[in-house]
Amino acid sequence: MIAEKYSYKLPFFIGAICAFILLGVNTLAEFFKIYSGYQWFDNPMHFIGGFSVGLLGIGILRRVFSAERYENTKQLIYTVLIVLAVGTVWELIEVYYKVSVLYGGDFWTDTYKDLLMDTLGGILSYICFHPLIKKQQIQ
Repeated sequence: MIAEKYSYKLPFFIGAICAFILLGVNTLAEFFKIYSGYQWFDNPMHFIGGFSVGLLGIGILRRVFSAERYENTKQLIYTVLIVLAVGTVWELIEVYYKVSVLYGGDFWTDTYKDLLMDTLGGILSYICFHPLIKKQQIQ
């Protein structure tokens, strides 16, 4: 029963679906030049990206750690670290392609904002999928 509460399949599956949807929306946004017309559009994209990566990270963490060793605090820390690592790599890609300043943004402000949105999305993924084990009452 405890193993079902710690299943890696559901968060990983939902994270993969969110990532594919995000990829499709990003492709359409690039094609229709939405980022240049609506600079705020980058914020929800990073939030959803952080959420997706957070769910994928939770799925991987649940697969790696057994239910007996599973701790909520460690999962939150690892999830945030995974999201920040992927977000940092994404920001390096944006620097390489000069995307952050392409639409008139300041590099450091854009980078901090993007990493904040990634982190908030990762924290939401933890909130949505952290297991709550209730102690059974002894009768």
